[in-house]
Amino acid sequence: MNHRYVSAAAVLASAAALLAATGGSASAGPNAAVGSPAASVKAGSARTTGATSWKPCYLPAGYKHFFKLGSAKNVRGKTVVRVTPETCKVNTSNDEDVVYTPSGAARSLVFASGASVKVLKDTTTVKVTPKWLVNHKLANSPYFYYRVNGHSQITAVEEIYHP
Repeated sequence: MNHRYVSAAAVLASAAALLAATGGSASAGPNAAVGSPAASVKAGSARTTGATSWKPCYLPAGYKHFFKLGSAKNVRGKTVVRVTPETCKVNTSNDEDVVYTPSGAARSLVFASGASVKVLKDTTTVKVTPKWLVNHKLANSPYFYYRVNGHSQITAVEEIYHP
C-alpha cells in the first residue's frame, strides 16, 4: 500500500496560486484549509470542496481488531510478533483513501498452537505458518486483521489488501 501525502505547504502554495490567478485575497479567513482534513490530501485522490465522509474499515466475520506488524521473531520455539493495535477508517467516496490510527501501545503477542496465518502474494491470499513471518517480507502492507484467545495468544491473522 503506497500512501503518498502532499504536504500542507504544497496545498497552501496551490491555494495561493489559485487565489492570485483569480484575483482573490491571499489573506486566509477563519475557514482556511490549514488544519482542516483537506489540508493533508493523498496524492492521486481528487478531493473537492465539501466534507469527506469516513466509515470504519470492513472486518471479516470473527475478526474484531486491526494491528500493524512491527516485527516477528522466534523465542524458545514460539513465534512472537510485536504489534501496535490500530483503528481503521476508509473514505466512503474513495476506497483507496484508508487511514490507520494507533489505538494502543505496542506489545508482543505469541501465536497459539495451530494458528491460522494468511498473507498476500500479489492479490491472492495464501496460508503460511507463523514462523514464515520471521524471515519473509510482506508483499502488501504491515496491516492485519487478527483474533486472540483468552490467553492473549493470536489464533488467526490475515494481511489486509488495499488497492
